[in-house]
Amino acid sequence: MQETTILADAACDMPRAVMTELGVRTIPFRIRAGDQFVADTRDEDALPSLYEKYLVGKQDHYAESIPLVERELEDHLLKHVVASCDRALLFTIASTRSRLYAHATGAVIGTAARSVRLRKEAGRSGLFDLIVIDTGAIGPGQALIVREAARMAADGADARAVVEAVETRLRDAAHMYLVPDELLYMYTRARLKGEDSITWGRYMMGSAFNIRPIIHMHRGRTGAVAKVRGSDEGRRRMLAHAEQCVRNGSLLTPAISVCFAGPLDIVRAMPAFQSLEHAARAKGVELMLAPMSLTVALNVGARAFGLSYLSEEPPPLA
Repeated sequence: MQETTILADAACDMPRAVMTELGVRTIPFRIRAGDQFVADTRDEDALPSLYEKYLVGKQDHYAESIPLVERELEDHLLKHVVASCDRALLFTIASTRSRLYAHATGAVIGTAARSVRLRKEAGRSGLFDLIVIDTGAIGPGQALIVREAARMAADGADARAVVEAVETRLRDAAHMYLVPDELLYMYTRARLKGEDSITWGRYMMGSAFNIRPIIHMHRGRTGAVAKVRGSDEGRRRMLAHAEQCVRNGSLLTPAISVCFAGPLDIVRAMPAFQSLEHAARAKGVELMLAPMSLTVALNVGARAFGLSYLSEEPPPLA
């Protein structure tokens, strides 16, 4: 029987303890700030200081996240993966948001060809098999898809069944909601990337009246679905919406994922989070809370809040 390893890139906002429990391993991103580089490996201990260094008060946006290119991915897999298993399933951030999926698919043949000697030295026969799957999600949505895939693999599902579940069922059910705290950060970031998610007019109006958008991501596409007075109210509405999904049985899988680009104790202290936590426990739903990856946070700013669930027919955001 072939051994399969589950891989996810560093944009996957899964708590480190859950990743360890499920045996999920991380593919890093690079963070570039001027002529300096740092690796984003989802090191939860390091993230608070990285937020301070690259996010807080950094409206000039000199830092950016860059995916590894094909040869770098091959080198990483050869060093860390190919000798310890026969196959890897790599679940990437949405291809609409990053070039990682394209780079990883380009690294499939090279990784297999270069793995022969290393695998032979490790006592393994046959070529290494790398399968790359576009989750169509980011952050907490990606985490839920990876969680379900890892649980299926742990329960004995073969690689084909896992990939089919993601591509025919899980990917289409992934819904992510996000509310930013710093509108100026999001405005200047969107302008640099040529996006119109927040225009100058929307930024000025939002700043004047403390209005924040609630952004919804589904199937790799994003758009504002509501406006709220302040980021605190946005977080409360998103958490209340998730609790409604729990209570009315709308979830496809018994899990909800929450992430925050700041101290997690702020989230834990929120009455709406505590209410969701109570409802989730009563219904047997796992509530995952994780620091937002630097790769995702660089696009939405400090203290941004994200929440995801998998549902084929979710209720409307109230």
